[in-house]
Amino acid sequence: MIFVFYITLFLFILGHGLLFNSIDNDFFARLIVGKTYFQTGSLLDWDFLSYTPTHRFIDHEWGSSLVFYFLQSHFGDAGLLIFKAIIYFATFYLITKVILLRNKKEKLHFLPFWFLINAIPAILFATLRCQAFTFFFFALWLYTLERVRLCGHTRLLWILPATMLVWANMHGGCAAGMGLLVLYIAGEFLNKKPVKDYIITLIFTLLALFINPYGIPYLEFLIKALALKREFITEWQPSLSPLGLKFHFKYLIFAAAFLCLTLFYTLRFKINFKKIDKTKALVLAVTFLMALKSIRLQPFFILSAAAFCCSDFYKLFPKSLPASADRLKEIFFLVLMVFFVFSSAMQTKLKCVMWEYPIMEIDFLKANKIKGNLLCEFHDGSYAAYRLWPDVFIFMDGRYEEVYPDHLIYMLRDINLANKGYLDKINKYRTDIIIVAKHYKIYQELKKSRDFKLMLESPKYALFLKKDLIKSDFKTPAANAKYYINTKYDTNIDWSVKNEN
Repeated sequence: MIFVFYITLFLFILGHGLLFNSIDNDFFARLIVGKTYFQTGSLLDWDFLSYTPTHRFIDHEWGSSLVFYFLQSHFGDAGLLIFKAIIYFATFYLITKVILLRNKKEKLHFLPFWFLINAIPAILFATLRCQAFTFFFFALWLYTLERVRLCGHTRLLWILPATMLVWANMHGGCAAGMGLLVLYIAGEFLNKKPVKDYIITLIFTLLALFINPYGIPYLEFLIKALALKREFITEWQPSLSPLGLKFHFKYLIFAAAFLCLTLFYTLRFKINFKKIDKTKALVLAVTFLMALKSIRLQPFFILSAAAFCCSDFYKLFPKSLPASADRLKEIFFLVLMVFFVFSSAMQTKLKCVMWEYPIMEIDFLKANKIKGNLLCEFHDGSYAAYRLWPDVFIFMDGRYEEVYPDHLIYMLRDINLANKGYLDKINKYRTDIIIVAKHYKIYQELKKSRDFKLMLESPKYALFLKKDLIKSDFKTPAANAKYYINTKYDTNIDWSVKNEN
């Protein structure tokens, strides 16, 4: 019945991805990089989208950009949604392989609610993101390292430097892989096991990091990114912050269940320090602390806890259902997931949606061919640039650590909050167009401005134009929701046309 479980698992991941299918804020920046590469054969070294200062573009996600653009340009939203389901299924498939490796019994409770209901939704993002590759490789490394230390298959260690060649060019989260390997070296040393092969693997894996389009500056960027403060980014806030408590309660349920079950297991089997697997304990402790530090790092603890502890918790509840009842349970979940996927597909029609974007404001600018410099929330910047370039240039977007000087995001914060001197900051780079989220103080201040005029409001956003850009015959934006779903990938960025000229 394990085959039925994997079908059920895939259907659950697919259904969840179909139901929560909004587009990530930085996805359009990925499309720009991918489109540029496929049309010119080269990667972007410098930003061409902004009117503010920029520095060399070290793109740690360039490989993901190629994959995403290929999928979107050839298969549309359906390709993106299906690929998301496949890569997340592959990730959790590898986690179940670790579970089976650690518990030789073929029959486990493969559908415990804490795993199915909490672990998967807590790690899945609403849309396909570059982090998906990091989670897959992290799970692959966990499985490989467990095969090596539990089964003695040291020859499999070559997988780590070989996959680092890909991982390092897909996402900067490859640093998590390096950290995982270091934890295994420390843990096995404490377990009084040989670590020579792990150290040699670490050396070759470090060397693999240098194989990238940017050379040594790529490593310098990774080191800087690891120490960077991201105090204004929601997903980098602590898990116990107000944002973490409000929007990531599923993870907190998962973590609370883990802590309770771990305490119960420790007391039940009278685990003392000598009996502790130091490698396992180190990985769980470090990833748990990382998850406390940042919402963004929660998936590493989720994957580690699911891999290492499912077999332990199984020992707490070893009694199995009768064979007939067990088969009925598996079939019930399978039928439930089939219905879930079918209903999700009917709701979404395999389309990614983007209701959190200033879609009407952007459509107004595009329909009226308005040209100028646009200041908007940084996480809306790549969408604005993708839709409006070359008529409109942006203040900044979500690539702030890769493209922009550090002070720029603080300047944007001061503008949004209408802090002292905000008008000087707006005028410093000759801003012509402003799209603001209406909860910011700047929205009220701009309504009183002599230089800008409110042109359009949607439920969440407002569009202001400098008065010398205003005409009497502006077109109104489309009101049909279907229009925005079908036109979201329309762009003027086309290097193949420029090359022909």
